[in-house]
Amino acid sequence: MRLARGRAILHDLAPCARAEALVFQDEVEIHRHPTRARMWAPVGTQPQVPALGRNEKKVVYGSVDYATGRITQTMADTKSGVNFLAFLIALVAAYAGRKIRRVRDNRRFHGTQAVAAWLVAHREQIEIYWLPPYSPSLNLIERLWGHLKRTVLAQALIRALDDLVRAFRRGVGRINGHRDRMGFMFDHDDVFGQRAARKILRSYLVRRWVPGKP
Repeated sequence: MRLARGRAILHDLAPCARAEALVFQDEVEIHRHPTRARMWAPVGTQPQVPALGRNEKKVVYGSVDYATGRITQTMADTKSGVNFLAFLIALVAAYAGRKIRRVRDNRRFHGTQAVAAWLVAHREQIEIYWLPPYSPSLNLIERLWGHLKRTVLAQALIRALDDLVRAFRRGVGRINGHRDRMGFMFDHDDVFGQRAARKILRSYLVRRWVPGKP
């Protein structure tokens, strides 16, 4: 009953969602050496996962749309203000004609002078709502990263960096835009509960969130 009420309330957000988009955004590192995860093994044995040579990584800048499950992403070699700005430009282009309300945590490279100036210049297109420090559980995209690591990268022998990128993008492609396949993100009381749904509704209609760094 509680989940049904929450879904009904969120359904009322549809008119707002056509003009605006609520997205959760964060970065994640993916590594060629396999991600470790829980797995079954006979009692008394230690599973071994091979890893080839030197570890390599990519940084994924991504966002997930609360209403549709749409995932927007860019990849880079490092975390930096320049690469973050490239993602913001791609995000605004993906939602051309709509106002983006972006929820995320606060990282040092998010506040560079170039990023700050760009956000001021594009304040009619994108607005940021900063999460409190040390609260990753409030950012729903963390659940997406965890899902992809468990289902795509865990215990996997990845021979080359290009294979890592293809595997990650293949995992994203299976669920991108299919909110009904993303229960690992959305089918939780803390997301779909009536209280959470009403808070999101107020955020859209009453504008009670105050943007700006904490």
